[in-house]
Amino acid sequence: MSKTQVPLTTGVTGTLPVANGGTALTSGFNNGLWVKLGETNITSATGNVEFTSITSTYKTHVAIISRLESSNGDVKFKCQMRDSSDNGYETSSYAYATRTYHNGSASTSGQSTSDDAIQLMGGSEGMGDGSHPYGTSCIVYMCDFMDSGHPPSVFGNGTYSKESGFNATCYFGGTYRDTSIQMNGIKFFFNSGDIEQGNFRFYGIGGDA
Repeated sequence: MSKTQVPLTTGVTGTLPVANGGTALTSGFNNGLWVKLGETNITSATGNVEFTSITSTYKTHVAIISRLESSNGDVKFKCQMRDSSDNGYETSSYAYATRTYHNGSASTSGQSTSDDAIQLMGGSEGMGDGSHPYGTSCIVYMCDFMDSGHPPSVFGNGTYSKESGFNATCYFGGTYRDTSIQMNGIKFFFNSGDIEQGNFRFYGIGGDA
């Protein structure tokens, strides 16, 4: 039996079902996959980690941070955004809020309406002891960094420790209050000391309108 081949770009109308290898969409398909844009693996003392490849291709970027260890004890993990007009990091006008719950049956919070950075982890008690690689990790979503009509923001959650037997989980969110500035990068750092080790993976999320 002879077979007739039909070109999908010109000879098919409507949608091709998923069961038959299609997308069930007629056009504009983007499956929302995370596209890896970079990775930094810290194995010795480093002051900060930067990701400077934020573009308008993606409205949402994500950083997955694992194996994070600080050189000092009782520190706060923070971030700043990079102004695309001069590639300098903004050091004011950040607003944020955090909430932490730990296994000492207590909770702490941190907040500011105008600070020099956004606090991500550490609560009010701080994290790390400066000498042990406790299990510390977090995920940070970065939204609208290159949108001049909306303020750029970050949000996420993580877990950290500061001593044997102590564990905390935290939620955080923050923004830069000036909507007229586009940001093309982000910098992660501790408020005191260095990043002793840590793995930082950066992604762009496809399909974000």
